[in-house]
Amino acid sequence: MVNKTIDHLKKNWPIYTDILFAIFFTLGIMYKAWYFQNSAAMVHQGAEFLEHDQIVFDAIMFSTLLITAIVVGIFKKHKIEVFFILSAIIGFWLCADTVYFRYYSAPTSISMIYQLSFLGDISASTGSLFVQRDWLFFLDLPIYIIAIALKIIIKAKTKHKEVKFNYIYRTIAIPLAIIFIFTSINNMNQLYDKTLNAMFNYDKTLAAKDLGIVYYHFYDIKQIGKDEIIRRLPINKKDREFIDNYFADKQKSKPDVSKWEGIAKDRNIIILQCEALQSIPIEKSINGEEITPFLNNLIKDSAYFTNMYHQVAGGNTVDAEFMMNNSLYPIKSGAVYFRYSNNEYFSLPYYLNNKDYNCYAAHAYKPSFWNRLSFYPNEGFNNFFSMNDYELDEKVGWALSDESFFRQNLDMIDKKNPYYLFNVTLSNHHPYDGFMHFDNINIEGYENTQLGNFIRGSRYTDACIKKLFDDLKSRGLYDNSIIIIYGDHSALFRDQKDDVSRFMDFEYNEFEWKKIQQDPFIIHVANSELKTRVDNVCGQIDMLPTLANLMGIDMPYTLGKDMLNLPNNYGYAVLRNGSVITDDFMYLTDFDICYDMKTGNEIDKSLYTKQIDKLLDDLKISDIIIGKNYFKLKK
Repeated sequence: MVNKTIDHLKKNWPIYTDILFAIFFTLGIMYKAWYFQNSAAMVHQGAEFLEHDQIVFDAIMFSTLLITAIVVGIFKKHKIEVFFILSAIIGFWLCADTVYFRYYSAPTSISMIYQLSFLGDISASTGSLFVQRDWLFFLDLPIYIIAIALKIIIKAKTKHKEVKFNYIYRTIAIPLAIIFIFTSINNMNQLYDKTLNAMFNYDKTLAAKDLGIVYYHFYDIKQIGKDEIIRRLPINKKDREFIDNYFADKQKSKPDVSKWEGIAKDRNIIILQCEALQSIPIEKSINGEEITPFLNNLIKDSAYFTNMYHQVAGGNTVDAEFMMNNSLYPIKSGAVYFRYSNNEYFSLPYYLNNKDYNCYAAHAYKPSFWNRLSFYPNEGFNNFFSMNDYELDEKVGWALSDESFFRQNLDMIDKKNPYYLFNVTLSNHHPYDGFMHFDNINIEGYENTQLGNFIRGSRYTDACIKKLFDDLKSRGLYDNSIIIIYGDHSALFRDQKDDVSRFMDFEYNEFEWKKIQQDPFIIHVANSELKTRVDNVCGQIDMLPTLANLMGIDMPYTLGKDMLNLPNNYGYAVLRNGSVITDDFMYLTDFDICYDMKTGNEIDKSLYTKQIDKLLDDLKISDIIIGKNYFKLKK
């Protein structure tokens, strides 16, 4: 009996090793996916295994079983090799998801294929978020390599012939594969209910958090494919009427008399989109020193919006650029600059060109970075200054220093005619390693931390802006200028939460963390009476309508609000992931929880459901406008 068993095993060892490695592969991928959930998406926190964790675990298991079953069902030979290749690909992909999530609070997307050209440029930033334990994504690969090597050696020594499609394979492997495939699809469809389907349209990150990262990628690919099909179809009557009625109602709701309207008419416009300048350092001190002394004084002589939340998505910096110049929302996957670069837009440069302004965009980095070289002209910018146009006389961070950047921009523009100068700064970029050795402010207590380096970077940005103002005055350009200053996106991420919460003096929780995701927004009209603080909640999408009012420009196709003429004096910001922040409440779609803005206490979401749904219409409208190239119909 024993001899027969041994002979049977010798004869059929390829089948049993295939089964063994099918189990090993399944468990390995499940482990990697679960590690992502804990390390990045943070859906499982604490020792207790909750009901939600069970849902995520089931989703990961069924998704992985589906992959395993497909391999078993398709490949008669070389299954170990296939499992090895798939495990390596999935391991690298999930590792990329984890690191990317720490930076962008979202996993990677298939839409990033459009953006592969810039990934090497942000390697220092994202690389700083790779932690040693992330090597766990690749722990199983040596075992596959050893197994494949042993398989080759054994086959060579025994001259073993590949087992044919025999009885065991027909009666066990194929039926099991079929059962696993249908069971997995059935269970995943049950998990993916209509509620989550609706959330997925706002924030696909929810699919990663609630149904596992493997499942997320499946639906991400499906959604991108669906978007590409839809964008090629003409806009339907229902969507067109929906948008037409929205803009008509918005025009009717405008006040008969707008405060501050036209006070900056025909002035030169200078915009400073400051890299990673969050509100964290504004009007703050460390060890008795003001971090941003110039901006703190400028605020007193300007319009300062104290509660502007950034609304960027996967495009980060270019999403902020897009909102400033168009007052449309970012898209839910990828970046408009790549996916919809040939669309028609009613942008600020478009209107200014009709008023004989020269429109300049300036970013002292590679012209192809984030596809700016293609997108800027389509926006209406007459000129684009990139790193090829500058003398690299001083480097801070990635490339040219902000101080030299501002100075050289003023040298290059035509100052005889009205101009719009859109500056996108670069020096203060995550992980702020360009400021590690700066000694411009005492950061005692935060030495050798990312927060400490960020504070140095913020002080540097403040000093560069002061020198720009001095330069404008010395050149005689200040008096006829309107200057906008704002930050583009988050500067510090959850891996820095302990230092940030200590510096900001709050106990870390989801409400407090989201509450500090604000960027400064300052409008300075030289030699004017515009001196005010606006404490209402707003978003980056509101910057353009506010500027348009001051310039006396009618821009009827913006989705934002004029924050100096706020309807009913009630402010709000809709985030790309479907979260909503208002003067009264904060709704976080990640957790489906509402908080009172004053107390931070959890409140009954049902009291605000209708209001939330109404505000989320803005995202739907923006997606239709961009996805269907709606403005092409209006030109």
